[in-house]
Amino acid sequence: MSGRGYEPVGDGNIGLESEVIASEYETSGSGGESIGYETSIPIHPKILAPLCYLLPVLSGLLIIVFERRNTYVRLHAWQSILLSLVVYISSLLLFWVPFIPVLIHAVGFVAAIVCMVRAYKDSDTLTFFKLGVVGDFAERQVLGATVLPF
Repeated sequence: MSGRGYEPVGDGNIGLESEVIASEYETSGSGGESIGYETSIPIHPKILAPLCYLLPVLSGLLIIVFERRNTYVRLHAWQSILLSLVVYISSLLLFWVPFIPVLIHAVGFVAAIVCMVRAYKDSDTLTFFKLGVVGDFAERQVLGATVLPF
């Protein structure tokens, strides 16, 4: 296990990686409950992580502001914000090309749905589904490195 508190896991995705956040989420001595399921907001991470993708930017910002304890949920909140910003900025930059902004928003919508499903499905194992560079940047924001990728 690396010193950053998680261990890379290959899951068969094409071009996408997933990360398991392990050290913080080992079982505690009381009742066998996992520490990884404790949240500041009284909602289970299985519900809270997919909610990050529900409203572009807004739901992710609200969860980042109010959720302080659960790294898994914060990773998904950052990824949802960054995904939304990438979609908005790229569609603004390419607004003059016919149908390209619509295509960009459709791809962003599908990516958000995929992330919602994976956040719900992977919450039992606390496996973070990353969307390439967006997921890497979200991971750096949550796990402490503040270096910008550009």
